[in-house]
Order: sequence, then C-alpha cells, then structure tokens
Amino acid sequence: MSVWQAMILGLIQGLTEFLPVSSSGHLALAQMLIPGFHQPGVVFDAMLHVGTAAAVVWAERRLILRWLTTASGWRLIWFLALGTVATGVFGLPLRHVAEAGFGHAEEVGIFLLITGAIVLSTRFLTGRGSTETNMTWKQAAGIGLAQGLAVFPGLSRSGTTIAAGLGIGLDRSWAARFSFLLSVPAIAGATLVEVVGNRGQLAASGHAFWIACFAGAVTAGISGYVALGLVIRTVTSRSFHRFAWYCLPVGLLVIVLGLGGLL
Repeated sequence: MSVWQAMILGLIQGLTEFLPVSSSGHLALAQMLIPGFHQPGVVFDAMLHVGTAAAVVWAERRLILRWLTTASGWRLIWFLALGTVATGVFGLPLRHVAEAGFGHAEEVGIFLLITGAIVLSTRFLTGRGSTETNMTWKQAAGIGLAQGLAVFPGLSRSGTTIAAGLGIGLDRSWAARFSFLLSVPAIAGATLVEVVGNRGQLAASGHAFWIACFAGAVTAGISGYVALGLVIRTVTSRSFHRFAWYCLPVGLLVIVLGLGGLL
C-alpha cells in the first residue's frame, strides 16, 4: 500500500464516517479494488478512524472543555461512558463476525440497503425532544447499543446512531452531536483492541505501513471535519433522509457486482 493509496482511503473514510453511507462499507469496497491490499486485522482502518475521532474532538473542543469544568458536563461525560459500555456489549462479540464481511461484497451491499432503510426512517421522526440539558441515561445507553450494531461493513454508524437518537426522543441537532461525540471513546477502544490483538504482525510491518497509517489518518481527519458540518446541517434541516437515495441503489449495485464476481 502506497502513501497515495492510504490518502485516498483516508479521504473516503473522512467523508463517509459522518455521512450516513457507511465508511466501513466504502473502505471495504475500495480495498477490494486495490491489488494486493493487506493489513494486520483492521489496524489501518482503525487508524483512519482515529483521524476522524480527532476531527470530532477539534470541532467540539469548546463543548468538551466546558463539560470538564462543570458538574452538568461531567454528567454527560458519564453518559458517554455508559453509551460506550453499551457499545462494547454488542460490538465486541460481533467484531470477528463483522471483520469477515470485509471480504464479501454481497454482505456489504445488504448492509448498505439496511442503512438506506434506517436513514430513510429519519424523515418520519420529529426530533423535538431532549437536548444536552435534559438527556437521560436510558437515551445514552440506547444510542450506545445502536452504535454496537454498526460494526458490520455497510451499516452506517452515524446513520444508525442518529436515527436511534431521534427515535428515542433527542433534539435533531443534539442527536447528531451526541452521535459524533460517542464515536470518540468507541474508536479509541477499538483501536487499542486491534493494536494489542495484532501486535506481533505490527512489530514486523515496518516503517512504510506506519507512514501510510499516518498519511491516511491526517487525510481522514481533514475531510472528516468538513463532513461533520454538512451532516449537522442536513439533520437540523430535515434533509438527512435523502442520503438513503444514495445507499439504496449503491447497495443493490454492490450486491449485483458481488454475485457476478466483479467485486
């Protein structure tokens, strides 16, 4: 994998992590098209996610600093911790099953169709509800469980968690922002699991692999920062559901190409 290939994959990751079109699905498809692509486990993918997590931290840095200095803010930090635990309850047992799907285009296509249906459902959700001031622990746990299900390539994490947030009564803007913030500890945990689980292969991977990881992560962070603002605008303007009209035909196309042996 060259640095340029890593940067292209980083661009794909950054743009699709927050847009409800599944970054994992798009990464899996892009990697199928790169001759001889290989990574220890999904370590490279995890590093790209670190880049998008950094974009969230930078975009929400004022909010995070305010939380760290107020009692009400620490309450929400505990909610993020609770949501992360809920994610782990679902996500960790499914991790190895989900990783196997990265090599099967048909599975990616099926989950893209599911993503499309989930995103389309947001058209019918009012999003007139709880904000950061009156959110409950049950809502935080519910969104965490939804995030845990999004380990499968093709099933959008942002689409799933934002739809879950709207469905359990969060305000539209807050549903999007809490979804993004909840991704940060989940990404940190998943990255740690991948690095520890593949430490032997990583030790033998050489400097070229880590340079590619760095280039991809930086590209993912920059493009992800741009995508963040776009998603918040579409959620608050009630046009978020329109991303379904991308996921549904692409999902069908991927299934057809996969069954035809072209992916």
